[in-house]
Amino acid sequence: MTKDSHQPDYIIRKRRKASWYWSWSAFMLIILLGAIGLGYWLSERQYRGFGSANERLGNMRSQLEESNNSLIHWQQQYQVEHQVTAELKKEIQKLNTQIHNLEKEKQAFLRIFDPNAVESGLQIASFVWESVAGNVNQFNFRLMLIQSGQQQRDVSGSYSITLVGKENGEEKTYSLKELEALSQQDTQFKFRYVASHRGTFNIPEGFVPELVRVQVTSSGRGGETVLQDYPWQIDSQQQSPNEVEDNNVG
Repeated sequence: MTKDSHQPDYIIRKRRKASWYWSWSAFMLIILLGAIGLGYWLSERQYRGFGSANERLGNMRSQLEESNNSLIHWQQQYQVEHQVTAELKKEIQKLNTQIHNLEKEKQAFLRIFDPNAVESGLQIASFVWESVAGNVNQFNFRLMLIQSGQQQRDVSGSYSITLVGKENGEEKTYSLKELEALSQQDTQFKFRYVASHRGTFNIPEGFVPELVRVQVTSSGRGGETVLQDYPWQIDSQQQSPNEVEDNNVG
């Protein structure tokens, strides 16, 4: 008897028990739960990392803000100290000027009673000026005159103070009489040893001073004229004047 070639082959397998399927199901469930747990753990770890990063970022922002506030504080303190230092420098310079001028006046007083003085007769001992607080164009001045050597009689005469500079690019001069800072009577003097003259003048608008010219002329027999130029340097008034003329007239 021959086998039919068209007859299908059948494989007979042994039927597995239900416990086998339940075991595999439990195994797959455990794997699934493990994967879920691992995913949750990884996400939780990542979330904690983000939280830590946000916390560090917040701390960095706080530190940056604190640094900015500290920088602003130090900048403000520096500005205050800079202003205070500048004011102190101005005050020290002003005091140095006053000390220098007082020293010059002291020397002038000593020359008054020095019979061996090289220069005798009428002299300009000192001329100083300083700005009036709150007004940059207003100045107080003090002129000190002495008679050195032999003071056998009073010396009398008059003086003039002239501002020399430029206005609108051209040479210009203003006497304190023109500026109504001095009257004719104010410019007269008569003394034997020393005389001090004070006053206030204003700088005309648009005028740029370059120097102050002081001329003192004694009257009578043997009169003399003394002319001195003082460079216009508000912060350096202690500089010595430039004497441009010193001769006798009459």
